[in-house]
Amino acid sequence: MKKCFWIALLPLVFVAATYQSRFISQNWKFDSSAVEQQLSPISGAWEVITPEKLKQPVLSQKVKYADYPKVLMKDRDFYDFEATTKIYLSSESSDVQAGGLILRYRNLYSFYMLFLNTKDQRLTLTRASRGGMKVLKRVNQSFNPDRWYELKAICYLNHIRAFVDGQQILDVEDDVSTGGKVGLVTAGTSRVYFDDLQVKSETFEVTQ
Repeated sequence: MKKCFWIALLPLVFVAATYQSRFISQNWKFDSSAVEQQLSPISGAWEVITPEKLKQPVLSQKVKYADYPKVLMKDRDFYDFEATTKIYLSSESSDVQAGGLILRYRNLYSFYMLFLNTKDQRLTLTRASRGGMKVLKRVNQSFNPDRWYELKAICYLNHIRAFVDGQQILDVEDDVSTGGKVGLVTAGTSRVYFDDLQVKSETFEVTQ
């Protein structure tokens, strides 16, 4: 007796996931010592102070190092984002007057530094790797000490753009770029003051 086997084909139901974008804005105000709990110093010692010349609380590094004192903001990594800070480079240090943003920090051998330099009159983007520091682009422009600047970086995929007071100065493509933390940096004995730091980023959430 021949047996017949029937195979029932069940319809496959594909549930397509949808994604909804959401913009996140984080702001660190350097107006009290409480914000120091949100900092993760890599080098140097950082504190909120009120300089006599500014008469307002600001963040500054207080220990003089020969390298680049750096501090990261805790919490999260950012991939595509916009980071903005207000920076004041004082003429108190006649040797070095440079400071700025740390972008996409993953470890000591993978991050970017965006420097505003009022002593050498330039804006510089560098990349750290196991091979050392590499200057990706440097633009000479007139910058004066003892005044506030708004320094902004927009990182999208492998593209990094830098602005000073709303004017685009740098535009760099770098295939090594990836996600990471943001932070602040000064150079050598520079006396630099930061008013605040804001990061805006876009995330995507799965919705059904």
